[in-house]
Amino acid sequence: TDPNWSNFLYDETTNTFNLIDFGAAIEYPQVFVDDYLRMVVACANTDRDVVIDMSKRLGFLTGMESEIMLEAHVQAAFIVGLPFARPGDYDFGSSNITQSISHLGATMLKHRLTPPPDEAYSLHRKLSGAFLACIKLRAVVPCRELLYQLYEQYEFGDSDTRILHESAA
Repeated sequence: TDPNWSNFLYDETTNTFNLIDFGAAIEYPQVFVDDYLRMVVACANTDRDVVIDMSKRLGFLTGMESEIMLEAHVQAAFIVGLPFARPGDYDFGSSNITQSISHLGATMLKHRLTPPPDEAYSLHRKLSGAFLACIKLRAVVPCRELLYQLYEQYEFGDSDTRILHESAA
């Protein structure tokens, strides 16, 4: 996210700040958003099989990766999914997400067979910025509840919504 103060909007009625950055607004293909949301839910539920399946569908993995790469990829996904893994508030201020992810970076760089999909570069930049802002602000957020609220309201563009319905809870 862009920390420029002109990108923040204060809402007096809710006493909240909102980040706006229209210069970074990007439209993603529906199938990418559908599968990415499925992967986030799989990360939250530590569902290794769905993380790998969605990672192949999204283009993060080819299907020919070594077990070392698969394990590093899945562990990184589970670490990023930690804020969404349990009901209740997640305390970003006491998390060590950045350190945990950095330990897997060398393994993933060495064993990666394909670059991440193009959409991931802009999306992950924004997501990492949001995570870092929450860590800096020591935010306490009901992440799992927000994720499932979004998931239940989301309109998938395909008919393959059954992928996560069994594990989504």
